[in-house]
Amino acid sequence: MLMDKYGKLVDSELKGILKNVSRTLYLSINILPVKVRASMALGYLLCRALDTVTDCLGPDNALKRDILALSRHLGDKKYSPELAEKIGRVAAAITNPGEKELLLKFDKLLEVYFKFSEGDRALIDFVCDGVVRGMEMDLDTFSGPGLAAFKTEEELKKYCGYIGGVPGIFWARLYRDTIRQNNVRMAKSPSEDSASALGSALQIINILKDMSADLKSGRCYLPQSDLSAANLNPQDLRNPANMERLKGTVYKWVAWALDQLDTSEEFVASIPKTELAMRAAVIWPVYWAMDTLEKIAGANLLDPAGRPRIKRSRIYSTIAATPPLLLSNTAFARGYRFRRETLMVSINNNSI
Repeated sequence: MLMDKYGKLVDSELKGILKNVSRTLYLSINILPVKVRASMALGYLLCRALDTVTDCLGPDNALKRDILALSRHLGDKKYSPELAEKIGRVAAAITNPGEKELLLKFDKLLEVYFKFSEGDRALIDFVCDGVVRGMEMDLDTFSGPGLAAFKTEEELKKYCGYIGGVPGIFWARLYRDTIRQNNVRMAKSPSEDSASALGSALQIINILKDMSADLKSGRCYLPQSDLSAANLNPQDLRNPANMERLKGTVYKWVAWALDQLDTSEEFVASIPKTELAMRAAVIWPVYWAMDTLEKIAGANLLDPAGRPRIKRSRIYSTIAATPPLLLSNTAFARGYRFRRETLMVSINNNSI
């Protein structure tokens, strides 16, 4: 009955919203076992709603900070009406239909949240608290007029740890608990460290591919220390002609993303081969991340018209090629390493 309840919650309340805000995550989450699917979907949508609030240009920062502060009390129903009302105010400034729907239905997300068990809500609280810390870094750094940047690479890595790494740990804990509930023997539990690294990698990839849009909004996530080493300042990045001078910095962070993604082999190998859906839901985003990095390596990230994006056909060809990877860690590693080598060749070619 519990599984039926979670399945109905996903299908009736969360599925449509999720599909409209993230096509690739929807594909990955939709194949997961019911309880994992419900927690992943709800956790992502709550965090995505708060991220949309933080990124929105219309509302003032006082309202945004109020919303983030209220979100730390998700488990207390007395704060729910005020939180949903304030998020609804932000929705008026949103033009993207999927994101507007997400904010307008935040009260529905809270209704679903309170139908979860206390233990499941605690895990969702954990992931929301982590991303809120990153969003507070956003407001602290980018709240003034004009274009601002993080100061150091340690600051950027910390930010990626909050926004991507904590959701990765959430992911690992859900997998671990589900595998144990399925009475599957684990030679090695999915590593929280590996999952945090994967999440951080996905976040830096998002930062790189969305660079031109963030610059337009007054946000430069690349640290000033890196820019200074290339004789650049954040304002210079608004000129697409400066991409050649920025390449070294971009490739530095592509390499960092690769270092984090290299932990995927360990993470996939720790998921029992009987848990086919959970293995696929890791393999797909890792392969798509590698494909996106290849696009990033050859793109002018400062040109708003040049935002790197993998084609839908590539997404579905990855899905179609999945079956042999589910039962063979070696096959997954071979595919990953092929993409890694292809990326390194692309970087070398673009560096000439």
